[in-house]
Amino acid sequence: MELKYIEAFLMVVEKGSFSMAAEALFITQPTISVRIQLLEQELNTELFTRINGKRITLTPAGEKILPYFKDAYEIIKKGYHALQEKTDVQQKISLACPNHMGAEIMPELLNELYQHFPEVEFGVTVKVSRDIIEDIRNGSIDVGLAFIKSPASLKDLTVIEIAKEKTVLVCSPSHLFSTMHTLNFSDLRNERIVNYSKTFHNTQTIDNFLRKHGFNDYKATEINNLGWIKMMVRKGLGIAFLQKMIVYDELKNGILVELPLQKSLPSTPIFLVFRQGIREDVKQVVIKTTRNLFEQMSG
Repeated sequence: MELKYIEAFLMVVEKGSFSMAAEALFITQPTISVRIQLLEQELNTELFTRINGKRITLTPAGEKILPYFKDAYEIIKKGYHALQEKTDVQQKISLACPNHMGAEIMPELLNELYQHFPEVEFGVTVKVSRDIIEDIRNGSIDVGLAFIKSPASLKDLTVIEIAKEKTVLVCSPSHLFSTMHTLNFSDLRNERIVNYSKTFHNTQTIDNFLRKHGFNDYKATEINNLGWIKMMVRKGLGIAFLQKMIVYDELKNGILVELPLQKSLPSTPIFLVFRQGIREDVKQVVIKTTRNLFEQMSG
């Protein structure tokens, strides 16, 4: 039974004639007549008595069904309007990322999300990658940026590689290395290398890379604060292997200098991880925006 048949029936009752009902519904009189006929066929009963082809009255069956059709039609209209209205409670979507992405990526991503989804409340948490994955699994986080060694192990989640982030070796513009055209690992032996925490994925990757190329013994200072690391390098207290996104602004403004190593440093794959059931429109904006941001910073 189609809703338009019930709508036609109720309008004929309200207006008292087929022609006036058709005018109120912005359809032709033959169309409303057909709708009433089809409704009567479906119910296997006449709903109206036609007198002299003009005046109509409800049959006993029409009188009986009228209150039910009224109630049903009102409920359907209320449901429709409920969908059109914005809910009083804001929808919440939680995001998480490692520390440096919180500073470099999240502000731009949030700005884009605010513009596309003003009705949604977005929360951000800074966590290490393994905790992000665990929180997405238990449902406390919806979207995460993370370093993942084995994406195939996350079959229960939606995992998308978003970028291969470049690692660079940086120093102060006043450092002797800043004027050199090419550097070998042997040139670094007397330099202090300022590292982030050894538990950090990129720190482990670079350490393994250096050892693989015979650079096993180097002076290192470990600091678990990226801002401090950049400050020490700016002041000439050491050099540092950092992901390019972390020093993007400093390189762009000439505060730090990227050093030309003879051997290319390994890149770090970065993934977006989504909880199952996350809104598709939010997901697409997050993917597009983060890809664009990483592409800008890799230039």
